[in-house]
Amino acid sequence: MVASSIFVNDSVQVLPNPYALTIKPRLEYSIYVTGIILEKLESERESIHGNNYKFYSQNDITDSADFVKQVESESSIIVAIEAIKIVKNALISVSQISKLTEIASLISLIRMVNSNIYGIIHTTRHDLVELSTSLGSIVMDSGCLLEATFDFKQTNSESKQILAELNLIAESKIRKQYPNLNS
Repeated sequence: MVASSIFVNDSVQVLPNPYALTIKPRLEYSIYVTGIILEKLESERESIHGNNYKFYSQNDITDSADFVKQVESESSIIVAIEAIKIVKNALISVSQISKLTEIASLISLIRMVNSNIYGIIHTTRHDLVELSTSLGSIVMDSGCLLEATFDFKQTNSESKQILAELNLIAESKIRKQYPNLNS
């Protein structure tokens, strides 16, 4: 752990770096927040999927623009759930402070997810912003401790790639659930 030196009564005392002391509780809190977000997203997905499936099974959906819009909302929620699962697993797997700099790409992923579901689910807005802010402070503090540099262009590129892969997964799930849907 990186330490700080201070003078106390004309002698030097070594203290742990205050940033290092607060990283673990913030990391644990971030994991907790991902659990809350997942619960809210899963609940919303179940609700939307139930409504969509009921409508799908009872109606001719080939020309229903409203239904397609609802299915797109369901797809966005699926992407959000999978993205937050990735974030949670990445946070749980952090075992050393040097690994914290690797979660920088997750911050932009969270922000992209938040913007994608902004008009669909209102209950997760605050939680996603809080998670993003918490992770940002963790990454910055760990970067300061390790004297790391960040390539935000690279992290944004990684986030976009993850999101593109998750969109393909969601599209596949939607096609299995609603095989006659022409979107």
